[in-house]
Amino acid sequence: MLEQVSLDGSPDFPYASAGRERKENSEPYKENSESVKEIADLVIEERKRHEQSEVEIEKLKLELEVAKTQAEIKNTSCEGESQDSLETLIKSVRTLTVKLPTKQENCGFFFSSLERAFSTKNVPEKYKAEILLNLLGERASNVITYIKDDDLSDYLKVKDIVLREFQPTPSSCLENFRKATRNHNETYIMFASRLITNFDYYLKLRDVSDFESLKQLIVSDKLRQTLDREIASFISVRESDKWFRPDELGKEVDLYYTSRGKTTPENYAGHKNSNARNVSKVFYLM
Repeated sequence: MLEQVSLDGSPDFPYASAGRERKENSEPYKENSESVKEIADLVIEERKRHEQSEVEIEKLKLELEVAKTQAEIKNTSCEGESQDSLETLIKSVRTLTVKLPTKQENCGFFFSSLERAFSTKNVPEKYKAEILLNLLGERASNVITYIKDDDLSDYLKVKDIVLREFQPTPSSCLENFRKATRNHNETYIMFASRLITNFDYYLKLRDVSDFESLKQLIVSDKLRQTLDREIASFISVRESDKWFRPDELGKEVDLYYTSRGKTTPENYAGHKNSNARNVSKVFYLM
């Protein structure tokens, strides 16, 4: 058999070439080729999606890290601004508030002045307790002893502790009001304001908020002034945290003397005045 040689010198097998053409043109071969191509495309597409997902994840991580850093910077800045704001408020409120009183009866005036300063400076509620504790200075230790940690930021609870710690009795508050005098560095307007505040505080201690109760309180206080020390002490114990209306007070005093077999003491001042009038009358007739 003669070997057929192609022009380029390589052997040519016409039958093999024809077989290959028939194979490539056959349906099974075409189907397999297309399937392989589809699989390859799917693999490539999946790899692209995976790579894209990794890029997006890394991008998201980077964005989160940047956001976290910015938040930390903002929080640090806010804390600094908040601290500066609090210090400024303390100075402003201190300027507008009277000094912490050394006498118990002036506590009402102090808190009235403080809360007016809070209103003037629009102090946020969250700062009020801390400002009050700052103004108390060394006395704040007495408050902290009697209050829970959770309540230290509650202004009303801190105020209540302070009032209970330094609050005068209603009787001493009234007595101090009656004996009040103008301070040398006080104008009469300031003195009048202090008297009003102290009297309002006394009414608050007595729980008086209407005109009828005010009238009865004034009369009861006047009756109390006429009592001697022994009966006044007895009435004070009987009243405890309340106060007797005029009719109740009169009844208690009468029962006190009756139960002890005593007679109601005479009004010595009135008795002396009566004698003086009689003497002058006799002198005139003479």
